[in-house]
Amino acid sequence: MSRVLPDRGRISPHCKARRHGDYSAYRYGCRCPHARDDRRIYAKRQRQGRAQPAYVDGTGTRRRLQALAVLGWRWTDIADRFGIAWQPVQRLALLNRLVHVDSAARVAAVYRELSVRAGPSPITARRSVAKGWHGPMAWADIDDPTCEPDTADPDAPVVDEWAVSEALAGRLDPSRLADIDLTEAVRQLLADGLRTGQVRYRLRLSFAQVQRAIRSIRTALTTEETRAA
Repeated sequence: MSRVLPDRGRISPHCKARRHGDYSAYRYGCRCPHARDDRRIYAKRQRQGRAQPAYVDGTGTRRRLQALAVLGWRWTDIADRFGIAWQPVQRLALLNRLVHVDSAARVAAVYRELSVRAGPSPITARRSVAKGWHGPMAWADIDDPTCEPDTADPDAPVVDEWAVSEALAGRLDPSRLADIDLTEAVRQLLADGLRTGQVRYRLRLSFAQVQRAIRSIRTALTTEETRAA
């Protein structure tokens, strides 16, 4: 199967070529400014014996653009900094393919500029999160295709394991537990095979308290299953 070469997008409105923006596209009729520049650079490197790969893995480029969208930056905001239409930016963000080295470098430069602050569109941010995209802080190495995003919420409450164990041992009044700790205590007892009534007796809880904890447990399980799907 032949590889589909990336298209860096039309800049000149009068260019009728099928692909745009690099040396290969220039050979097939593209006369957009970035195709002319790439041809000039390619010819210079050939003369100097410094041939370099024209295309690189697009993982980092795609993740950077998606991360900016999570921050609220629209494709038009990013495209304006490139001086091009928004459609090529969208394609880079959505397609899993090789990208031109110049495109990767330009996206990385804009990412360094914009990733330190929120963008102007809360709607874009919400839609991007709903698509399952991740912000800058989720990536330990944004260019590594094998890197998995860290989706943990840094502001989420953390279970106090000591308090839970003390409550289960009867040395701490369950009324002193935070909601998240009480839910964890109920979860552990249910996992050990206790019935709802036994859990109530063990922790001296009301029926409403146990039901509230069970709803929290089910919600957490549903969320984990959705993420894994």
